[in-house]
Amino acid sequence: MKIKSILILTGIISILFLLACQTELNSPNQNNNLNDQSSFETVNSDLALMKNGGMPLDDAAGVFSIGWNEMFRPFEDSSAVKGMAFAVAFGERETDLSHFRRFGLDMGTVIINYSGNQIEMQKRFHDRRGVVYSLFKRPFGHSENLLEFIPNIEYQFEVTGSDVFAPIIISLTSPNSLMDITSHNNGQMIDPAQDLTIEWAGGNSEGKIGVRLMPHLRPHRGPGGGHHGMGEHHPPFDRVIFVVLETNPGTYTFTSEQVQRIMNGLDTDGLMIEVSQMQFGEVEHPNGILHTAMRNGNSVMLRVD
Repeated sequence: MKIKSILILTGIISILFLLACQTELNSPNQNNNLNDQSSFETVNSDLALMKNGGMPLDDAAGVFSIGWNEMFRPFEDSSAVKGMAFAVAFGERETDLSHFRRFGLDMGTVIINYSGNQIEMQKRFHDRRGVVYSLFKRPFGHSENLLEFIPNIEYQFEVTGSDVFAPIIISLTSPNSLMDITSHNNGQMIDPAQDLTIEWAGGNSEGKIGVRLMPHLRPHRGPGGGHHGMGEHHPPFDRVIFVVLETNPGTYTFTSEQVQRIMNGLDTDGLMIEVSQMQFGEVEHPNGILHTAMRNGNSVMLRVD
């Protein structure tokens, strides 16, 4: 098996959630084979970000991804490391999702192995989109996280295979340390009339870094005044600033003019800052080239004075 690693990045909005699991080998729960449209839509969103970050998805035979702290809700305990993963192999049948254009193939059982732990990924089936494997669970943020982060170790996808997908073991190496925004805390008040300097630690010393600044929109209110969407609906594209840094300098400054421009006229209660790094790789398989991603990021929500 030949693996070609490429350091690259993308801004992480990924909305993959967490599957509660155990250090012993888990058995899929009773909902494993649900005709679950939402699972495919979240993976489709993640695939779109990877494609924008340079992953050649059009000819990919499959994608295997692991990540930590790629997104967490504002004002939750951001010290808790959140792990997430998905895997999909593509067939020839077309689907109706823009970045999930081919049918998801059955790969048998997919297990993540690391440091003596085994976690069986949840197998989701959709009659028009096929099969996808994931580690996430709703409601977001209310599940114990046992896909822990250990630096500089091997995480394996162990695929048992099927009639349409040969067995394979795919190995990814975790980064030296996770990204951590050190200059600000969730909910910290800032003055939009001042330049905004973000500082962070962690990640690999080599490889590009993505820094994104965008307004945090107020939560929708439904009948009776209840909140809907938890404020996670996205702002217009022209109000998002995404910067690619060729190295990992640990700091970046947005001007006060940029801060005020992206907030002007929107019903916003603050700003979202995200810093991310991603390592892409390629693995040879009888079905074609499988693409891998080892991701990590950090984000904070800032209040505006």
